[in-house]
Amino acid sequence: MKKIVFTLLVAFTVLTACEDNNDSANSSNPAMAFSKIQLSEDSPYEAGTPTVTTTQTYSYSQGKLTDFTTVQSYSVQGEPMKIENTASVTYNEHQAVVTDNFGNVSTYLLDDNGYATSCTRQETGTTRTYIFSYFVAPEGEYYLENITENVNGEIYASIDIDYNNYQALRITQKVDTYEQAYTATTPATNETNNVSEVPCLFFTGLYPLSLHSAALYGKLLGEPFNILIDRIIPDGNTASKEVTKYTYSFDKRNIITYCKEVINSYGTDYIRTVHYVIE
Repeated sequence: MKKIVFTLLVAFTVLTACEDNNDSANSSNPAMAFSKIQLSEDSPYEAGTPTVTTTQTYSYSQGKLTDFTTVQSYSVQGEPMKIENTASVTYNEHQAVVTDNFGNVSTYLLDDNGYATSCTRQETGTTRTYIFSYFVAPEGEYYLENITENVNGEIYASIDIDYNNYQALRITQKVDTYEQAYTATTPATNETNNVSEVPCLFFTGLYPLSLHSAALYGKLLGEPFNILIDRIIPDGNTASKEVTKYTYSFDKRNIITYCKEVINSYGTDYIRTVHYVIE
């Protein structure tokens, strides 16, 4: 599979989140309709290794993301083990400053609509800077159109999303000298509205967006696409026939209860099931 991603174990130290410490500041920040979005999944990362249960919890108050916690639980020789990371943010006028447990500091500059235009992330020995731009839909929604990452002053990665055809979004990812394009499709008929307001799992795992999951769930990077994506097709898949398919289950509110991701490449299925609690 050609998609470059950071798994949760690799990217664990660079997850970010937001906690509103000033309800009056930046009151234009886009609002969420829920108080909590929780994702959980079991993942045996390698054959013969313990199963890791990963739980991500995003909590909201007055429509804003207030905290984000990731817990990874597993056992070694019968002994329960747990790794936990919590991050927080301070909202100021047109600014969100994010600090995680490992001392990484991300400063998002926000426009008048509450969407990030840039971010500076300071890590130990590394400075990452980001520029964001948006596509404004006829209905008025702001969708992330481009993210460009600079590492220590040099362009390293980018993602471009073309919304010309809602039923076939075009995504181009560049990382160093690597480049890959994808088509993200939605059903031609019986499309499903994204009432749950969650980003597609594909985007949250695609570098460098994988370093901004809390900003995605907190709507700092635009609105989640309003139609649920059902498949991802990479360009150049003639040999592998690679296709990623998404199937969803819903409760009576039409809110997602789980998403099953199946990547088929060279005839082999790679299955991931994520359970949601949204309230």
